[in-house]
Amino acid sequence: MLLIALVFVLGVCVTAVDAGVCFRTAAGVLFCGIIFHGCKSKRLSRGAGALLFVVLLLGVLRYGYEFYGMETHKSTIEEFGEQNVVLRGIVESFSVSDKNDRLVIRNGKLSNAYGRAETLATDAPEELKRRYDRDVGRVMVYLKRGGAETSLRPEGDSGGSGEAGPEGLFHSDEVPEGKGPYPGEAVEVYGKMIASEAPHNEGEFDFGLYYRSVGISGSMYGERLEVTGGEPEPFETGLQKIRMRVCGILDEITEEEDSGIYKALLAGEKSFMDKEIRELYQRNGIAHILAVSGLHLSIIGAGFHELLRKLGAGKKPAGVAASVLVISYGIFTGSSGSAMRAVIMLLMKFLGDAIGRSYDMLTALSLACLILVVEEPYIIFSSGFQLSFMAVLSLGIGLELPRPKNEVLNGIYMSLVLQICTLPPVLYHFFRFPAYGIFLNFIVLPFMGCVIYSGFLAVAVSVLSVTLSMAAIGSGHYILGFYTELCRKISEIPYASLLLGRPAEAGIILYYSVIFGTVMIVLFLKDMKKKDFLKGGWAKLYRYMPMISGIVILIAVYGLIPGSPGGLEITVLDVGQGDGSIIRCDGLVITVDGGSSSEKKLAENRLIPYLQSQAIDVIDAAFITHCDSDHYSGILDILEGENELCVKELFLPPSAVKDKRYDKIRAASAKKGTKVGYFGAGSVLETERLMISGLYPPDDEYISEANSHSIGMLLLYGDFNMLFTGDMDKECEFKMLEYMEQMNIKGETKKYGAYEDDGGVHGDDVFDIDVLKLGHHGSSTSTSFELLERMRPEYGIISYGRDNDYGHPHKETLEILKEFGTEPVETAKTGEIRIVSDGEGYEIYYPMRK
Repeated sequence: MLLIALVFVLGVCVTAVDAGVCFRTAAGVLFCGIIFHGCKSKRLSRGAGALLFVVLLLGVLRYGYEFYGMETHKSTIEEFGEQNVVLRGIVESFSVSDKNDRLVIRNGKLSNAYGRAETLATDAPEELKRRYDRDVGRVMVYLKRGGAETSLRPEGDSGGSGEAGPEGLFHSDEVPEGKGPYPGEAVEVYGKMIASEAPHNEGEFDFGLYYRSVGISGSMYGERLEVTGGEPEPFETGLQKIRMRVCGILDEITEEEDSGIYKALLAGEKSFMDKEIRELYQRNGIAHILAVSGLHLSIIGAGFHELLRKLGAGKKPAGVAASVLVISYGIFTGSSGSAMRAVIMLLMKFLGDAIGRSYDMLTALSLACLILVVEEPYIIFSSGFQLSFMAVLSLGIGLELPRPKNEVLNGIYMSLVLQICTLPPVLYHFFRFPAYGIFLNFIVLPFMGCVIYSGFLAVAVSVLSVTLSMAAIGSGHYILGFYTELCRKISEIPYASLLLGRPAEAGIILYYSVIFGTVMIVLFLKDMKKKDFLKGGWAKLYRYMPMISGIVILIAVYGLIPGSPGGLEITVLDVGQGDGSIIRCDGLVITVDGGSSSEKKLAENRLIPYLQSQAIDVIDAAFITHCDSDHYSGILDILEGENELCVKELFLPPSAVKDKRYDKIRAASAKKGTKVGYFGAGSVLETERLMISGLYPPDDEYISEANSHSIGMLLLYGDFNMLFTGDMDKECEFKMLEYMEQMNIKGETKKYGAYEDDGGVHGDDVFDIDVLKLGHHGSSTSTSFELLERMRPEYGIISYGRDNDYGHPHKETLEILKEFGTEPVETAKTGEIRIVSDGEGYEIYYPMRK
């Protein structure tokens, strides 16, 4: 079963375009290796090899079918763009979060919000017909709380086929507790579809891939919802009412901080959790206790099964009752991948007990994997799925390896094996490794049963007395308080949370290859010892194998960590309508701007994830070219926020000395312990190989207009030169050119790249640069004819937001770039742009293009 599940997953991986070329190639090589080894060792007959090939092909076909369906639905959603639309379908689930109500609608039909398909003339154009009743599969709908009107049945209405009247209207924040819409009801939702965009920069969360991993083809902002018919499905509706009732009781009997944790633990509702607590748990490696998975279901399901057995129930009745409980609870908590994996494995355990067969953990794990991946192939990209399955697989592997006989040492050993096997997915999704997580889990896990049981007991006795239920949950309250305080204390210990960055695909493949090879050698030596063949050199190797394995694994871990660039690396981030660049050279990290007017949470969603994915926790110098928020909002958030990023020095334009618009960022810098300096014409920041020279503005005059006092600076690294111009207009560009001419007159021409060509010296006419960072997002007010004539850049980078209100980049700007042979590179089209130079040549990459 393990081999069949592995081969099916390999079939999915070989085909999965989202997996990357390295993983797809590795999956294919691994399959070929399995077949070759099996046939050569005669452990696979021709029939078995053919069967595995068929299983691989089924994996390929299953993913291909799902991919085609998702891409079709995506194209349909994109056709409707920003139009007002109506979505018709059947409610699959409904839940309430702290900010909005959420529905999953299946069998979705998307139409223009005006008119209906049945009112169209029979000879209506095909283009018009395509505006109605288009299949979009399963859709996630967000209904804004307090703003949207949700049309629900009146009190006492069972939700029949009649349309809801005005008496059935409620504001969503006024919906009585326990009301729906309910699963099985037909609804119409009016609003706008949300375009499913790929990540713009490395480290960003991929919402599109996340939705696909749970079988959702798109999302929608709903403004109004109407129940139009259908009958509520009794079982799912009952679970929904219970979940809402449980959440309501928890709000009533617990403090706000505890309520969010208990909702996650008991009902799978993580959206109410305090953000600080969630991040604290994650940094310290105990966030897994908040996910409904094997731990919770074992406590609930296995505990209930054991209770029934002690009360005298037979194996079969106890197994059936416990099975109904765990299936219901898995659905109740949202049917996440980790929860359903635990459900299937527990069902296998109960089945084994009922028929008198032994339970094999790896067989149960394989069956769960096969069922879930067949149901939803994209689930392989889910962090919960990867960590859950890898954790159980690592425990299965650990049981096969030689282990300490001492119970405590064995526990530490198994935890170490788990950490080693789950390290790549942990780093890939979260960028950090909790160094003390192994020991913290030893303290935390033994008390989790008490926390969960206290929550269920409190909910159960709440029907008798609120005071009694508050007393029942008291033990859980103190344990959770202990967890929080413990995490805070451990966070203060040096190296508690190691920022290692996101590993490359090749590094992950190499890591698991090393782990696999090490495990095979250890199992081989174990088998030799069992057969009493372990003598001489083999015995010595076996004795030193723990030390050898540790060294090999440490080397493999080092291969996971992204290293600093060997030369110069400039990354122009896609920040939407704004600017943000990151320069890395000689071990230093320098930022130029970092703001956006279109992305309100720029630091949280784009800047910090990128920096953490590159294992960057220190910014040595941050330049703010001027005081427009689309150039500094993200940096301000970093300085004001409670994050672990350190900004050593901040550089502002000279005019900022007398400008109160910079007071806020100066105050944030002082609070963060960041030095503030001023950078203009004549200023220089220099390292061993890199020099950044200030060309504008002059530091002897105050310029009130923000764009006009933008910092202009030239980056020089060997033969590579790049010019940054902020938002300066054409007049400022002329002044900058005049300053550069004066510098040339002083005999500093070489510093600014004057060159000889065609037998003539053009040092007074041309400043040779390779890349120009266009001013003002490609506006027609910047990037003058004179600037391009004197600079002659090969590439012009334009940072702007897609479909912005300003018309950036301007047609006139693109035309003048074309006239001078400068190739435009636009963040809105390519996403993140990366320039790499060794000081002689340079290359431009687009990491987010697949």
